[in-house]
Amino acid sequence: MKNKLLLTIASICFSTNLFAQTTKEQARKQMIDSIKMAALSDYATRYPILRQGSFATDIIGARMVKGELNGHDLYQGKMNTTRVRSNFRVPLAQWGKNNLTGTVSYQQVHFDTRDITSYSPGFPATNRSLTKGTVGFTATFSRTDTLFHHQINYSGGISGLTDDATSIKRINYIGTVNVPLSRTETSSWSVGLAVILDPSSVAPVVPFVSYWHKFKDSDLDLFVDMPYRIALRKQVSKRSWAILGSELGGNLYFFDLNQPGLPQNAIYSSIEIRSGATFEYRVTKKLVLGIAGGLYTTAESRMFDHNNKPSDYFFRTSNGTVPYISFSVSLLPFLKSN
Repeated sequence: MKNKLLLTIASICFSTNLFAQTTKEQARKQMIDSIKMAALSDYATRYPILRQGSFATDIIGARMVKGELNGHDLYQGKMNTTRVRSNFRVPLAQWGKNNLTGTVSYQQVHFDTRDITSYSPGFPATNRSLTKGTVGFTATFSRTDTLFHHQINYSGGISGLTDDATSIKRINYIGTVNVPLSRTETSSWSVGLAVILDPSSVAPVVPFVSYWHKFKDSDLDLFVDMPYRIALRKQVSKRSWAILGSELGGNLYFFDLNQPGLPQNAIYSSIEIRSGATFEYRVTKKLVLGIAGGLYTTAESRMFDHNNKPSDYFFRTSNGTVPYISFSVSLLPFLKSN
């Protein structure tokens, strides 16, 4: 009887100890995950591309536009543009050094053109209003590894774009390789290469360079991420920061044309440069509000057959540079894969 009692007590003690160890290990893992998430959130305040999601509205000032069809002047007018941009990233899976991420994006633009002067009898000089939207889906696989005892990061992704719910109108593939060259307390260097398989891509291979430097005396951060952005960031307070710089972006919309002599399925794409200042405020641990303003420049704006490259365009517009203002809401990383 005494032996049975001792055995029961020992079993209870062992179970209690095992439960305590398991609970302690779970708490330790949660603490490590919390530290990693906090570090990633802080990093995402400096690199917006790493944020969980974002929603922005761009209001672009009135500008004179001139449209050309097949190399001949078509019209001239004054155009206002309003655009909504949104995206959300979801970590799907993680195993070892591998990550799988999904991204959903939506972009809608509204063009309002008035005071039109027509240069073609078939193009009436009446005010025009047009709204277009594009939905995108992306799956990205990424891995961190070593090559010749040197860290290397690489990824591969597939994206689909459409403007309706019945089909995917555009599929493209992208692969990247990124090699960190050096990192110190105040600076870092990395170089890489992106391979893009997309008929509408300007170039199939794009090299990129990323450089960061911290100016301790002035508490300024310099970011040179070519060809994406050049920015100077100043921490204003614990919860707010300001950014001054230029950023490259692009847009793509689908058109079904029913005009003689023109392709039925066409794509309208543009390359833009936004230069100016941004102020962001961290309302909560994960919610960031922002306002930006400056100059908006359309470097290239073309329409072409969906099977052709942008260089084989049949329609283009000249847009110039105008002021813009943008309001944004973004979420710092809060989801993690199992």
